[in-house]
Amino acid sequence: MIENNDQNLRQIVDMLLLNGTLTECPGLVHGKTGIAVFFFHYARYTDNMLFSDYAIDLIGEMQNQIHAYSSADYEKGIAGIGVGIDYLVQNNFLVPEEDLCEDFDERMVRAVMYEPWLDFSQYDGLTGFGRYWISRLRYPTPSVKAQECLWHIVGLIKERLPDIPEKEQTDVYCLLYNLQQMPGFEMCAKLLKQLQNRDLQSMDVSRSFSRLGDSFVGNVARMYQRNRYFGDAIQDETDNALKQIPDLDMETAPTNTGLLIGYAGEGLLRLAALKQADFSWINLL
Repeated sequence: MIENNDQNLRQIVDMLLLNGTLTECPGLVHGKTGIAVFFFHYARYTDNMLFSDYAIDLIGEMQNQIHAYSSADYEKGIAGIGVGIDYLVQNNFLVPEEDLCEDFDERMVRAVMYEPWLDFSQYDGLTGFGRYWISRLRYPTPSVKAQECLWHIVGLIKERLPDIPEKEQTDVYCLLYNLQQMPGFEMCAKLLKQLQNRDLQSMDVSRSFSRLGDSFVGNVARMYQRNRYFGDAIQDETDNALKQIPDLDMETAPTNTGLLIGYAGEGLLRLAALKQADFSWINLL
């Protein structure tokens, strides 16, 4: 429980130090980028910059793995990595001398404008690409490309709205919800309203965000996201869940190192329970 969080955190840190650089996936949800997010938070909690140095090493190794034909998806590929890097910059964990995602933009333009796309889901499809480009809107140089790609995605959503499967509708809703708040995209509110009126009235929101699975981290993330986007979950539910985090059982511990079903997410939850990290990192999932 919460009183053992410091001990649990030390175990988590030990496992991630041993296995972080050995993790093959460079991505955000399951790989090196997500582990780096944890270590930047942990460095701030402990005031020990050696953990920041380790996180920077992970970012460097991730960059060495990326190439022009890397997967563009959000879960394991460039879209999620770009969103993760932007999160680190916006939270002052990274102060880069140059735009770290500049080299990703060409790959993400191809993914949106020229290559076949799988579906409208966040982890594998167009809304994940959309999340990448929303993060690029705040940077002057790529903002024109970002607007072009986002309007292309919005056009596809508008064209195919009647046929979007229910399991993908929540991801589309969340993208439009975030996009309508951006200058120049206010008209997305109309499309969002159409989705609300036609589909979400019958959607079982309690089973939404299926991409999050049923891990402890995923279930807390689901409560948080439901409250943020639909207002149908009470904040106290999330707070109470944090108080009930089970002790880390090394015999049944995660076999994954990432944010969603791995040590990095388990560690960030414990930092949140200690009020040493806010919930903004959950938006990465």
